Amino acid sequence: MADANRRFPRLAEALARVEQPLESVVGLAEMLCDRSRDMSAAARDELAEHLAIRAQTAQHALRNVLVAEQLARGSIEPGSEVIRLRELVESVAQEWMIADHGARVSVTGSVDAIGDAGWTARILRNLSEDAVGRGARVIEVRISDSHRKVVVEIEDDGTEVPEEDRNALASIYRRQEVVQWNGSLLGVGVAVARGLARSMGGEVRLFRADDRNVFELTLPRPSYDASRRGELPRVSLATAEGKPRWDDLVEVLDADAISMVYQAIVDIRTETEQPKAVGYESLARFPYASPPEWFKLAGSSGRGPDLELIALRAGIDAFSAHDEDSFLALNLSNATLLSPGLGSAIEAIEPGRLVLELSDTARIRSYGITRKAVDSLRERGVRLAVDDVGAGQLDIWHILRLDPEIIKLDRNLVADPENLRRNNALIKGITVMARDLGIMVIAEAIETESERRRLLDLGVEFGQGYLFGKPEPLVWKDRVLSDVVD
Repeated sequence: MADANRRFPRLAEALARVEQPLESVVGLAEMLCDRSRDMSAAARDELAEHLAIRAQTAQHALRNVLVAEQLARGSIEPGSEVIRLRELVESVAQEWMIADHGARVSVTGSVDAIGDAGWTARILRNLSEDAVGRGARVIEVRISDSHRKVVVEIEDDGTEVPEEDRNALASIYRRQEVVQWNGSLLGVGVAVARGLARSMGGEVRLFRADDRNVFELTLPRPSYDASRRGELPRVSLATAEGKPRWDDLVEVLDADAISMVYQAIVDIRTETEQPKAVGYESLARFPYASPPEWFKLAGSSGRGPDLELIALRAGIDAFSAHDEDSFLALNLSNATLLSPGLGSAIEAIEPGRLVLELSDTARIRSYGITRKAVDSLRERGVRLAVDDVGAGQLDIWHILRLDPEIIKLDRNLVADPENLRRNNALIKGITVMARDLGIMVIAEAIETESERRRLLDLGVEFGQGYLFGKPEPLVWKDRVLSDVVD
């Protein structure tokens, strides 16, 4: 323990960094529990959001203390993977926006690095947190490459770090060099950031440039640039088996190697062999393994929005323009909904024909920010669907706060004979609510005629599933359309 005390702040002093956010958590929780307060449901929801944000802040601070101890013991074993730094920095910037720290973050440059994506995210957040603690309102992040290394400069307009403290960074692990000003405890988060960077073969230093503080993070550079097509390690996707691998994901992302299939969304009130298609859902297909496995791999490695944006573009590019009355539904996560690359990804389709499907189980950290993004798209004519309703715990407030134009019922509600009575009641309640609010209800995975009739009796008018056609490439759709015309 003596060695830990020499290299990092003493535990009691480090825990002082956690005390303030914990006090905020306790205070907000007490306000929520106080039923004597005259507070609307909307106000309580907003208070709950603030509580969640403060709890995450306290969790991050406490985690820094634990990581500091791990570094002191030498028990950190970082992974070694290709990190898309631009996407990672933007993800951390979104967290700051959600937490409403009041700092504006801009990002320039896009270079890959080698290291552990999770630890690198903590480094970026710690350095940004130090800047905000010194009163920074503008944070500029510049990503560039140098010989065998990647450089990330985090420049802020906060209170100047005194020269002696900048010099102390060279040996900041020592107890006497942890200093405090403007409520910022320099040394805890910064020491952790530097320790993590060094564990990955990188470094953190602090200098002054143009009257601004600049943290410089360096990390090893890959032997290739993943943005340059043709220089990637090649793998044989056709013969690969099992779960998708990182190298395969890199190749798929680089080559846009995703094929798209489309499943018709029909008016189930018609009993013809070919009911009227009102829209089509675009679904991604990969060289092997299931689509969820690919998207899970991409999400766990910080490339989720990249893969989803490629699927969005591919789905739009291949969508036929002949069926002008139908819409195109595309799936995305909340992270991609907030991604700055979404606008350019969907610009090739008329907004009024586009429906973005956000899963009912999507992790939304701030409904206020998500609603702003949705409302901005809605102003252009894009519609929102809440997908997978009934896949897990039914959250009506989640649906109402997003105010979607479409609700999609999950297979768990459509076909579950063991819970038929309960599911019927839920579907009936959803359709009544949707009718009053002007929301379209679509049932997914309809496979039998009896399911279609049951859903009709419960008030559902639209659906998709094998009863009406399997997901097929676009040529299937063109052939059906041409057959109808003939």
